[in-house]
Amino acid sequence: MIEADSVEISGSKFEYISIPMAKAPLLLLKGTRGFVMCGYLNLEAANKLGDCAVRVSGVSDLKTLLDSKAAGVSEEARKLGIAEGQKVSDFIHLLA
Repeated sequence: MIEADSVEISGSKFEYISIPMAKAPLLLLKGTRGFVMCGYLNLEAANKLGDCAVRVSGVSDLKTLLDSKAAGVSEEARKLGIAEGQKVSDFIHLLA
């Protein structure tokens, strides 16, 4: 079952989507300035489109997504000061 919800994180609103797939869920957490996506989604496409995107891997729900570290970041995310290896909960306010 597809889960789509508005969630508040550190005082900011985000859209959260979770779609069950065969082996792991497809997760997306979208703020007004950018988004965090699981490994199912393509960082190269985000770069081509000029999106502010952060890729994480090994996540199964919102909690594990927020506790994970950036595995890849788009050029626009780098401009905000987000780097690979940073914990999502430490920079999520930049994407709000």
